[in-house]
Amino acid sequence: MHPKANKGLVMDEKYWNTLYGETYDIDGVFNAKKHASYVKSLLTLMETKVQSLGDFGFGKAALLREFVKALKPARVIAVEPSPERVEELRTKPWIQNVHIQIHNSTLQDFNPPYLKYAPLDLIICNSVFQYMEDGDIKKVTEKLSKSTRFLYFTVPTKKDYERMKKQIAFSDPYAFVRSTEFYRRILSKHFNFVGYNLLESKYQNPPVFEEELFKF
Repeated sequence: MHPKANKGLVMDEKYWNTLYGETYDIDGVFNAKKHASYVKSLLTLMETKVQSLGDFGFGKAALLREFVKALKPARVIAVEPSPERVEELRTKPWIQNVHIQIHNSTLQDFNPPYLKYAPLDLIICNSVFQYMEDGDIKKVTEKLSKSTRFLYFTVPTKKDYERMKKQIAFSDPYAFVRSTEFYRRILSKHFNFVGYNLLESKYQNPPVFEEELFKF
């Protein structure tokens, strides 16, 4: 199941070798341990524990590996549309003692009914939305908000791509380039922004992050 991105480009092994080769230090890959440490510290401060974890669009699984090590969840769900990345994860020694379900699926198609009744504590969705159509983003955002308490989320915006082009000559021919306002408008319908990369579902009741000044 090779998903298509902008301009009909197929996200096959050429995509992974181009964007995740030795040319760039991709955020969330080279510094995955720091991301996991940050989330653990923030949620510990808020006295909330992550018993269940998902990574939707796990790619090379660098974030997933470090979040599992840091948070030690009892249950893990990993979703990825690339069959090569799915098979790669299944061979990793570190997953052998993890209670993990690995699914070869797009986020658009992944819709297990049990998540509606037992949402995960935390879902990672790192650099995935830029490869989706506008209509799919709206549907997936709502679905994610009902599937998790917290979402650790990143997506590059138009200004981010302009900055990366200028600083490191990076461009992504597979991605849709959208404004910050586009993503904020859709995300804010279903999530509150409560920290760097961290969103809390508006369906979380009662909320963990209650101080209004730092929630928007």
